[in-house]
Amino acid sequence: MVQASRTIKVNTDPSEPSLTRSLVWRGLMMKAENPLPFVPVISSCKVIERQRDWLVREIIDNGDAITEAVTFYPERMIRFERTSGRVLGTILNEIVEDADGDLALRFTFTLSVEGIAPDSAQEREFAATMEQGYLMAVAATLKAMRKLARENALSAN
Repeated sequence: MVQASRTIKVNTDPSEPSLTRSLVWRGLMMKAENPLPFVPVISSCKVIERQRDWLVREIIDNGDAITEAVTFYPERMIRFERTSGRVLGTILNEIVEDADGDLALRFTFTLSVEGIAPDSAQEREFAATMEQGYLMAVAATLKAMRKLARENALSAN
């Protein structure tokens, strides 16, 4: 089982637009619907079913075809449950306040990888690579949200 969690402050650069919880939530919803502008390693996304509080999507992530059930917890969290593909498990995108009371994003993953033995060197290497990838995805997500905020393309609706 590969697990990692990282929390990153949202508003660290005073020269960038300040993002509120509502704007971050809107950005996360947009990312769930179409992750391509937010996560560079995802090359394709097709929403195959949608309801008010969830959707099911098929993505291509680093060349792997993956089906995810995506559940929305408004203004708090989006849960991605990988239901098919080589890498299965759960990814959480949470809007939180950090220890200083500042708005932050916490990305957590708990995944198992087909063909890799638990607690093996190969699993640890995979975990380190995946963790680095998720840190880059968080940075890319915040960058895309700020760009959308500058363009007034995020709304608090």
